[in-house]
Amino acid sequence: MAVIKDVAKLAGVSVGTVSKYLNTPQLLREDKRRAVEDAIQKLNYKPNLFARNLRVQDSKTIAVIAQEISNPFHAALFNTIRKEAMKYNYTVVLYSINDVNGNMDALFESLPIHYFSGVILCYFHDMEQSIDFARRHEKVPMVIMSNSSRYYSEYDSEKIVHADFTLGIQKVCEYLISLGCRDIAYVGCKTRDIDHEPKLKGFLMTLEKYHLKPHSIVRLEKEYTMETGYESAEYILQTQSLPDAVLSDTDIMAVGVLNCLRDQGICVPEDVMLASFDNIEFSRYCNPRLTTVNVPIEAMSIKAVELLVDQMEGRKYSGSGTGFELELIVRESAR
Repeated sequence: MAVIKDVAKLAGVSVGTVSKYLNTPQLLREDKRRAVEDAIQKLNYKPNLFARNLRVQDSKTIAVIAQEISNPFHAALFNTIRKEAMKYNYTVVLYSINDVNGNMDALFESLPIHYFSGVILCYFHDMEQSIDFARRHEKVPMVIMSNSSRYYSEYDSEKIVHADFTLGIQKVCEYLISLGCRDIAYVGCKTRDIDHEPKLKGFLMTLEKYHLKPHSIVRLEKEYTMETGYESAEYILQTQSLPDAVLSDTDIMAVGVLNCLRDQGICVPEDVMLASFDNIEFSRYCNPRLTTVNVPIEAMSIKAVELLVDQMEGRKYSGSGTGFELELIVRESAR
């Protein structure tokens, strides 16, 4: 099989000239262009499109890095990005950070990051790593979806879409307290310290504001799943007394909590109230329906694509609205 060096030798030109012919043939003199064309035809040369894309970064492909897609929250995020990118004629490849134990660089060992036209980082559980990764690859168009407004000032404001998860959890915690709940349990997953977990931080800040202490805090070193929520509720039920309410930091885990309580004959909200975070589709259809915090993930995803496309196509972003409000949705599980 002929390679680019064979074409250059037969045409009597340099490899760079052949490369220029493949990328910008209009810039070549007529005699050289014809010589390269003749050599390509005689050798039946097929250019390596993958290698070519690596050089000119025109793969029209966006890499999306998320926690995982088993959680409907991340599935909705990816699906929205995929559909929005199609409008601009870009395709999307999804990477799960869980596949490489949190090592973001390992994702690009087989397919280098410079192959992609741009990258969207949706790794909400480790914003410091996301910021560091973006700074180390500053030549690659990139947008970060952030769980805190603090990173808006720490990073390039034209490359970040953010919502304040700390404020969101404070809203739902305040609501539970307004209903008379004074003994609230918290369910989450252990990732890093409290400063890097904005929802847990918001929960503790709100309790301190009202001079309250948590009934219990369960943070298992597991994935955000219904099974983890179920197991977390089992730990809560091993305590000496029932909490007034359980606050889960994701809807998917709250569904597990709900089923565990039901299996033990504990009624929600009559015996224990339940609230959570995300407002995934499940939250509207379980019984009772979940009181939760709505994260406008579709709107945030659309904005992330908009910001990225502007970067990839060399336009300075002139719009606004990269920060999004989180809304408390009151339903039967805490009312």
